[in-house]
Amino acid sequence: MPTVKLRKGYLSVLILSYCALYVAWIAPTAFSLAIRIEQIAPDIKDTAIAIAVGVPSLIVLVTGPLVGVLSDKTRLRFGRRRTWMLAGMLMGLLGSVLVGLSENIGLLIAAWTLAFIGYTAAGGMFVTHLGDKLPEQQRGKVAGFTGAVTQIAPVVGVAIAGAFSAMPLAMFAAPSAIAFILGLAFIVVMKDDPAPADSSKINFRQLAQGFYFNPRRHPDFAWVWISRFFIFLALSIMSLYTVYLLGDRLALEPGALAGLVATGGLLGIGVAITGSILSGAISDRIRRRKPFIVIAGLLLAGGLVVTATLTSITQFYIGSLVAVFGVGIFGAIDQAIGLDTLPSDQGQNGRFLGIFNLANQLAQGVGPFLAAAILSLLGGDYTGVYIVAAAFAVVGGLLILGVRPGRPTTVGIPVPKI
Repeated sequence: MPTVKLRKGYLSVLILSYCALYVAWIAPTAFSLAIRIEQIAPDIKDTAIAIAVGVPSLIVLVTGPLVGVLSDKTRLRFGRRRTWMLAGMLMGLLGSVLVGLSENIGLLIAAWTLAFIGYTAAGGMFVTHLGDKLPEQQRGKVAGFTGAVTQIAPVVGVAIAGAFSAMPLAMFAAPSAIAFILGLAFIVVMKDDPAPADSSKINFRQLAQGFYFNPRRHPDFAWVWISRFFIFLALSIMSLYTVYLLGDRLALEPGALAGLVATGGLLGIGVAITGSILSGAISDRIRRRKPFIVIAGLLLAGGLVVTATLTSITQFYIGSLVAVFGVGIFGAIDQAIGLDTLPSDQGQNGRFLGIFNLANQLAQGVGPFLAAAILSLLGGDYTGVYIVAAAFAVVGGLLILGVRPGRPTTVGIPVPKI
């Protein structure tokens, strides 16, 4: 466990670089890819956006953990985390530029897959570096800033991309260039060491164990996992067709769409924070978790139904904010209930936390393909897709009721009342 506190200047550069990375990493899936695909192939845009978002998300299920393990073993003098961070940033920049230059869907998907793998690797190295160097007494405050980054950066990214929506190369190259320049600024000052010379070889069997667990042995953790999967499945479907739904219903140009999405995101930050703080405080006071997951699922479903039937900008904001309020509640309680039910046998917290995060990662990979299939079955009706997503949100909220308070874990410690 590190004990030396990191300086404020160092942390400021790190957080700024992390924010820039998120701008280039998340904005395309929220806005830019949908716009570019509609420009290239409007007749197949619904299927193409599903493939463009889904394929990279599935691939990083493997590349993400693999890069983490490889970085643990990297002995280059440049540093074990810095090496992979730089490689990821270069891949992200190259892939993003190629997306902007793409004139066909195949090249666009391949280019964005390259960029997404790179940005995921770089993002993982930021988080891992904090685990390497950040002492316990600084972790809460820094987590607050990095958490805020994940809310603010997509809004900034959509605003930047919207300003260049008529110039495809700039729409992707501008955010990625900002991310690369600020990423280099941190890489230059980054305090990183090579892996120890006596570090063990890569154990691929242990790596494989990070993708599965026995649900019969850990039933409460299994209920939490499947509940989380369905909630994130609803979120994945919700975000996929937002740009196309708004364009079809409100007849807005790309620049106006960007402003609408960015404004909705900006308003959503305050709503999500409110939901998170209130639910966290009330949950601690009444010592219950499950009711808040149920409420979060119902709110998310309600917001999706409102969005599904939208006919005005006001209705979009209402649906978006109701859904985001539910997401804020879910975000505050989800991690707590996951830790409450985390299997504690054989000191494998890292493994089970990785499996816990796999629920949302898998949903983000599967969701786009499922959404495209539903849309095809419904004859291109976005309303039906959002209604199905709402049903998934309700199911996800209700599945948490399968967790039984007081059931012992594998080491005989009762699960708290949740």
